Amino acid sequence: MLVAVLFGGVAAAAYGLYRWAPTASHGHEGPNAVWAAHHWVGRSQTAADYDGLVGELDRNGITDVFFHVGPLAGDGSIPTAKYPNAAELIRQIKQRNPALRLQAWIGQVERQGGGPLDLSNPQTRATVVATAESFLDLGFDGIHYNIEPIRSGNTDLLALLDRTAASTASRGRILSMATDEMSLFPGADALAGMISPRASLWSPAYYRQVADRVDQVAVMMYDTMSPTDWIFGTVVAWETYRLLSVVGRDTTLFMGVPTYEERRPGFRPEAENMASGLRGINLGRRISDRAVGPFGVAIYAHWTTDLDEWRTYRRAWLGRP
Repeated sequence: MLVAVLFGGVAAAAYGLYRWAPTASHGHEGPNAVWAAHHWVGRSQTAADYDGLVGELDRNGITDVFFHVGPLAGDGSIPTAKYPNAAELIRQIKQRNPALRLQAWIGQVERQGGGPLDLSNPQTRATVVATAESFLDLGFDGIHYNIEPIRSGNTDLLALLDRTAASTASRGRILSMATDEMSLFPGADALAGMISPRASLWSPAYYRQVADRVDQVAVMMYDTMSPTDWIFGTVVAWETYRLLSVVGRDTTLFMGVPTYEERRPGFRPEAENMASGLRGINLGRRISDRAVGPFGVAIYAHWTTDLDEWRTYRRAWLGRP
């Protein structure tokens, strides 16, 4: 009985806290990111396409774009035939806005999740680094890794990040990583893995190890199995609050926000969306008393974000109409 009362009290407090959270921001001036579709590097675009893209990014305060260039093959390579328009994309966007940071989004499912990529193989890691360097040579401003699942404590990822960071740093470029959510309690990662082979949660210590090796982390803050918007928003607020104390001030922290609407196990679009995500992030930032480094949101994804969602974003995050 006491447990039920305590649980009910916590739930009521979380509900009230989320509903109390402001729906509009006073104005965010920091960095913001978005994941962009493969077709930008995969095929030719018109001048109007580039004008529209850059105009939209500028209007919405986007500073970093993760352009999908993969996926990686099992050996860590990406055939050049996959990205024939990459160099032209960079040239066209830089003509319109040289300040935009264009990053090559390189990803794949790791062997632990049933995918073809084996990060435990040193040769595979070396090939991934060489692949990343080829995109830096093309002119991308950075490398954005999205390799899943990565279990908390995985040292193979740390080795990959160390080698890649040496390349990006020597060129004055950016290294970023799409990261999992933080574990709510010890052992939660193992529990998540039992629910889904691609699910993983990271300990605070491992999060700091990853964050210390990169310039940016973009938290994939979605697919949480939340049934309602207030539960999702409360989870986002808690994760934001905790991550602000874990990610060092030298690393940019992007909190991910979903705009896709594909209903599937673990995701309900009426619960996890732009409005609830931003409300949770605003709440987590509001209750944190820590001085933080660069901080913003990362929208997943550009191709699923409609005009209404952009308006919600501008009002709730940028403090603009």
